[in-house]
Amino acid sequence: MVYIRTLKPIRKPTPAPEMPFPVDRLISAVPEPIEAPVAAPDRSDPVAYGRYLVTIASCSDCHTPMDDHNQPIPGLAFAGGQPIRGSSKQIAAANLTPDPSGVPYYDADLFVRFMHTGFVGAREVSDAMPWATYGPMTDEDLRAIFAYLKTLQPVKHRIDNDLAPTDCPVCGKKHGGGNKNSIAD
Repeated sequence: MVYIRTLKPIRKPTPAPEMPFPVDRLISAVPEPIEAPVAAPDRSDPVAYGRYLVTIASCSDCHTPMDDHNQPIPGLAFAGGQPIRGSSKQIAAANLTPDPSGVPYYDADLFVRFMHTGFVGAREVSDAMPWATYGPMTDEDLRAIFAYLKTLQPVKHRIDNDLAPTDCPVCGKKHGGGNKNSIAD
């Protein structure tokens, strides 16, 4: 130890750290720390509050189809078709846009009832949709989500999990009703 203290220090700059791919992508995706209080969302505007809830609930992660690089396909926000796995089988996420090929027949009461029970009328929804996780939300929260969904750009993209999966020219995935879609529409 005494000998080390007799040595002159060597001064040289430390190189910038380099992270290999894909670790660099994972690190750059980590959010910055929160250093101040975050304002509560404005509940007086149901659409803005619904947008906030849809964002923190990550609804678009399942309901927006992804390309081969796991990036959202432009123009298909919330249009469904992304394969997701339930306990019994793989299904495609529903089109949540107000287009007739989506769920335009939902009203706020049906949406709230579905999110609380997992049923649309007498039809049970696949457990791939985590309704049980989101079902305990308040009616006010669910109505705000529904209000926001009604403002989405309508996207013609038929998804029918009761049909056999077929190639879809719109999203490039294989899902029920895929062959009933057309890029020309």
